[in-house]
Amino acid sequence: MISNRKRNSRFICTGLVLLMAVMALAACSTPGQTADSTKNGQTPTEQSSADKKLVMAYTWKPSGVDPHGDNSWDVMRSGAGETLVRLNEKLEPVAWLAKGWKQDSPTVWTFSLQDKVTFHDGKRMDAASVKASLLRSIEKSHLAKDLLDVKSIDVSGPLTLKMTTNQPNAALASNLADPSTIVLDVASMKDEQSYPAMTGAFKIKAFNKDQSLVVERYDGYWGEKARLAEATMKFITDGNSRLMALQSGEVDVATDVPVDNAEVLKKNDKLQVLSAPSVRTHMIVYNMESPVFKDAANRRVVDSLIPRASIVSAVMRGYGTEASSPFPSILPFGKAERKALDGTPEQLLTKDGWQKDAQGTWTKQGKPFEVTLLTFPQRPELSVMAEVIQSQLLKEGIQVKIRKVENIDEALTKNDWDFAMYSMLTAHTGEPQYFMDTFYSSKSKANVSRYVSKPLEDILGRLKLAKNTAERNALTLQALDLINTDLPQSFIVHPDNVFGVKKGVEGFTPHPIEYYYITAQSDIAK
Repeated sequence: MISNRKRNSRFICTGLVLLMAVMALAACSTPGQTADSTKNGQTPTEQSSADKKLVMAYTWKPSGVDPHGDNSWDVMRSGAGETLVRLNEKLEPVAWLAKGWKQDSPTVWTFSLQDKVTFHDGKRMDAASVKASLLRSIEKSHLAKDLLDVKSIDVSGPLTLKMTTNQPNAALASNLADPSTIVLDVASMKDEQSYPAMTGAFKIKAFNKDQSLVVERYDGYWGEKARLAEATMKFITDGNSRLMALQSGEVDVATDVPVDNAEVLKKNDKLQVLSAPSVRTHMIVYNMESPVFKDAANRRVVDSLIPRASIVSAVMRGYGTEASSPFPSILPFGKAERKALDGTPEQLLTKDGWQKDAQGTWTKQGKPFEVTLLTFPQRPELSVMAEVIQSQLLKEGIQVKIRKVENIDEALTKNDWDFAMYSMLTAHTGEPQYFMDTFYSSKSKANVSRYVSKPLEDILGRLKLAKNTAERNALTLQALDLINTDLPQSFIVHPDNVFGVKKGVEGFTPHPIEYYYITAQSDIAK
C-alpha cells in the first residue's frame, strides 16, 4: 500500500482511509494469507504447478484400462499403477509397494508392505487388499499366473504377506515387477467400464477408446507428489504421425521415434532426442507350419542372408547393436553366438533340391522360393528392415512379398504368412525365464512360431527349479544354443529406446524395460 500512496499531503487522509479498509479485509481473510495469495490459497508459483499438463504421442491403442490383462503395460506407463517390486536401471529388484522381502525357504517368501498407502478411492492398502489384487491378477492374466506360480498367499499381519510357490522360483521378486501384478482395490472393478483404483502418483481421469488415456495427479499419493497436474497419452500408432505431432507442438513427448528422423529432431532447437540401450530385440519369427519354413535349411539360408551390420548402421542409424540371441550381451545370460552356415546358401539350397530358373529365382518342384513377410506400423523401423531384407533376398533369388498389418499379434494367429517382423522386450523382469516360458513353451499363446522342442522344454523345466543365478545363467545359455541351432527365429538387432521430447520437459528418462514413462518426477516448463 505504501508504494501506492500519493506523496502530496492533500491525499494523506485518503491514504489512511484506504489503509484501514485493507486492514479490515485482512482481518477477515485466512490466517497467513498474503496480499499476493490467490482465492484458493495458492501462490502464483503453486498455481502454475497445479495446472501443468503433459501430452504424449503413444505408440499403442490399449483396449481398456484393467491392468490385470492385455493392457497392463499401458496402465503402468501412465503412472497410475504400481507393483510390489520395481526394477532399477540395472534391472535389479528394489522396494516399491513392498518395503522389503525375504526368502524363508526355496518355496516360501515373506513380503512386508509400505504403510500409509491408499488406493485412488481413498481406501487404505493392507495385506488383505494386496492378496485380493494378486489373486485377481493370477485369475485374469496367464502371464501373472505363470510368473508367480503361487500355491497360496496368506496374510500373516496387517502389512505382511506370505507367498508359497508350487516349486522353487528364484525369480519371484523380480517377476513381481511385471505390470500384470499391478496392485488395485478389487472392489473398484465393478464392471468392464470401471476405472481401477490403484496406488500410483496419478489416477485415471478418462479413457477414450482408440483416442487417449488421461490421468490426473492423485493428491493422496503416499510418495513424492506428482509435479504434473495432468498427463495425456494420445494413441498414435503411426511413427511418422507421432513425429509430426511432436514437431507441430501438438504433443510434448513422442515414444518410439523413427530412428531415421532422429537427426532431424536434433537440428530443431526446440526439441531433443533421448535414448538408452534396451533389452528389446527386433527379430524375424518363422512360421514353423509354413510349407517353406518348416524346413530348417531354408530358415538357416534366410538367417545367413540378413545384413545385420547394414541394418544397424543404415536403418537404426547406430541406435542399436547386432543381435545373436533374444538377449543382449550386456546380460550375463545373453552371450550366445549365431551358428555359422554349413556351406554357402547356394550349396545348401542345391543340396535341398532347389535349382535356379532362367530368371535367377530358386524353384523346387516347379514352385518358386516365394514367401510372405508381415510387418506392422507401430515400430516403423521394422518395415524399413523388411524392405532391406526383401531386397537382399531378391538378389539371392528368393522372392518376398511384404504385407503390412495393423495388429501383428492378431495376424500371427492365422496361418497365411511365412515369416514376420516382430519385437519383444525379452528380459523385462531382469530374468530370462519370462521370455523363455512365454515364447517357447508349447502351451503358450505367445509361441507365435508354433515351435515345439522337447529338449528345450526340458531345459526350461530345469530353469524354473534352478536355485542360484549361476545355474540359471548356464541353463539359459544351453537353451539359446539349441534355439540358434533350430532357428525358430532370426534375431536381428537390439534397438535403443529413442524418444523425441520438447525442451522444457523434465523427469522423462528412457528406461531399459520401458515401463516407467510418466512418473511423479515428470515435469514441463510453463
